[in-house]
Amino acid sequence: MEFGKGIQFTSADSSFTMAIGGRVQSMFEARRDLTNETNGADFLLRRCRLNIQGNAFNPNFSYRIQLGFAHGDITAANSSSPNNLILRDAMIFYKANRWLRIGFGQTKLPGNRQRQVSSANLQLVERSISNNNFTLDRDKGVWLYTNFKINKSVLKSTLAISSGEGRIVSDRNGKLCYSARLEFLPFGEFSKNGDYIEADIERETKPKLSIAGVYSFNNDATRTMGQLGDFLYNSEIADIQYFGADLFFKYKGFSFESEWYNRNANTGIITNKKDETQVNYVISGTTFMMQSGYFVTKTDEIAIRYAQITPDKKVASAMNAQKEYVFGLSHYFNKHSLKLQSDVTLLENGDNQSLIYRLSGVITI
Repeated sequence: MEFGKGIQFTSADSSFTMAIGGRVQSMFEARRDLTNETNGADFLLRRCRLNIQGNAFNPNFSYRIQLGFAHGDITAANSSSPNNLILRDAMIFYKANRWLRIGFGQTKLPGNRQRQVSSANLQLVERSISNNNFTLDRDKGVWLYTNFKINKSVLKSTLAISSGEGRIVSDRNGKLCYSARLEFLPFGEFSKNGDYIEADIERETKPKLSIAGVYSFNNDATRTMGQLGDFLYNSEIADIQYFGADLFFKYKGFSFESEWYNRNANTGIITNKKDETQVNYVISGTTFMMQSGYFVTKTDEIAIRYAQITPDKKVASAMNAQKEYVFGLSHYFNKHSLKLQSDVTLLENGDNQSLIYRLSGVITI
């Protein structure tokens, strides 16, 4: 057993390996509605995960399973769906050669960077409003991963062909979602996969940079965020385009991350024929996020974030513009495997303003 990497098993001939690990995130949250002058507070189990992964038959075949048990892990994010979504990831991988790996099953689509980062490795207590509204999230399908070295530089790509419906089980319409992510690392690989770990935990001795572009097309999507959200009213369908770019930089305890993404659809606001007081729409428009952190001691980091959402003109009368300003403090007892984090957020949602304080403890075994 190694702390942060779980309990590891290996067969006598080393043809089969399995690692079992898990993670718990406990959280306290207090909110002050500045507009209506109301207060609220709550304790919650934000995440509770079980991970199983390893190799089978030979090192070229591998698998990964992730289960979630906290309330936020298993809710369907769709009021019309009865699914109890314990299963988060279930993937079979085959490494065809040194530059190509193939995955088959259910996992994260190659969307914005902050969603690619595991929730275990976040720099602040929660992801940004940009991610919460403009992520591709998980889906079921096939993935192709490539990795090429060009002198000291690295070029990575991920291509996914998926159902377009996300994790829920729904009526299939025979149409698919096509997503791609291309990354360029001009100064080579980050230490210990640090391009997908927020905060410069490893203290990069040389500057490291990753620049990425993303495109996704979801054909005949049925939900308000493609792979997430409620079904569109009146059994409407939408062709959804999603594109954007992000970057990540680290050097000597300093980190900087930024994202810009756009989602647009061929539909506007949809009125429910059964109740004309109800409307929904594809969450569309543009979003921008900047986040930065710096280690003031070997184990203590300060971090800030700014994010904004600008609705598309077709849905602006129903969808609020949003902004968030976040300041956070983190103490890392054992890197991201054992940490205590707190942050304060000023959230502007339309004409409403809220002040949010969060305190989070995370342990990964």
